[in-house]
Amino acid sequence: MNTLQNDYNTQRQPLLIAEYGRIVQDYINHIQSIADKQERTQWVYTLVNVMATLNPEIKLQLNYKEVLWGHIYQISGYKLDVDSPYELKPAEVKTRKPDEIGYQTSGIRFRFYGRNLQKMVDQVTLIEDARLRQDMVNLIASFMYNSCKIWNNENLSNEVIAEHLTILSKGKLQIEGSEITVSADASNFVQRRPFKSNNNFRKNNNNNNNKNNKNRGSGKNQRRF
Repeated sequence: MNTLQNDYNTQRQPLLIAEYGRIVQDYINHIQSIADKQERTQWVYTLVNVMATLNPEIKLQLNYKEVLWGHIYQISGYKLDVDSPYELKPAEVKTRKPDEIGYQTSGIRFRFYGRNLQKMVDQVTLIEDARLRQDMVNLIASFMYNSCKIWNNENLSNEVIAEHLTILSKGKLQIEGSEITVSADASNFVQRRPFKSNNNFRKNNNNNNNKNNKNRGSGKNQRRF
């Protein structure tokens, strides 16, 4: 009984990468105990093929062998000394937390256009070619019109779009409404209504089932000749 209790998984060394199982981890511990470096390297080459068989989905990656070598090095506690064909990253690199993403904290002037529109307007103000700048303004104006139609169910006039562009560009785009050409009209767009369950269908279906059950029950008491 004592021998079995000492062999519980909870009393063993924790699995560092669970999908390969404990046998692979014991295999790597055995490789670390081999004195000859060249022999250790040959054992790792064999183990890479075994791990690829145990986890065949990893072969979908183009560099799957490099990944497996990295996993072996990680399971060894970053202490395995072999001649690896790939660069084995130390523990400091593997456990380092990624840099924080710099989220935008500034507000959006017109939320129904989204933040990307502000970026597009900022880029348009940098265009020096007047004709190209006007073409880009027409594309942005069409996007503004259709976005407002889809999300707010409101038709924007060219004058309102020109005013919004002036505000978004901080006065760098001085455009009249008559200069804007809006294309890709979304006036035929039909907003989707939220799905509602057909209660009438359920009610009629339940009534039909009740009628059928009642007919079956009444037939039992009738005498047939």
